[in-house]
Amino acid sequence: MQKLIFDLTSLEKTDNLARKIATHLFPGAILLLWGGMGNGKTTFAKSICAGLGILPEIVNSPTYTIVNIYPGNLTVFHVDLYRLTSPEDLDDFDREDLLSFEGVSMIEWPEFILSHLSDCPTLNLSFKTITENHRQLTLESKYTDFDILFNTLEQENLSSLKNVKSLGMVVK
Repeated sequence: MQKLIFDLTSLEKTDNLARKIATHLFPGAILLLWGGMGNGKTTFAKSICAGLGILPEIVNSPTYTIVNIYPGNLTVFHVDLYRLTSPEDLDDFDREDLLSFEGVSMIEWPEFILSHLSDCPTLNLSFKTITENHRQLTLESKYTDFDILFNTLEQENLSSLKNVKSLGMVVK
């Protein structure tokens, strides 16, 4: 299991990190966005989309539509399962309705879909509010598909101590 922790103290730092992550995404990548209401999941999703060539202005939380699809360098399925109350609520959906195997899937409130993802490369992004303008983001994955992403972010940390301050990165 690989793990990185970032302290995000501005929208600019959040946007920069999300765009860096986007450059290392691949067809079939699934991002699981964990965190409470207002922790920055949709803001981060907008920046991931921008990094994939999608106008951030068209990205919004699909709380009521369940899934929004955005065409870009890789098609993005942006899924929000906040309104679901049990895993059975997913029974009305085919897997292809919620996951893009040719693009990237970002899933907010992913608790109820986990059993459908056992064979999929997932990256967990856990958001925690520290203060109004400070979020802590933990990236974790057990899948080797994300090794390049983790190695790149670690190398940036090792190659320049300035990156530790600018990104607020802690390697664990």
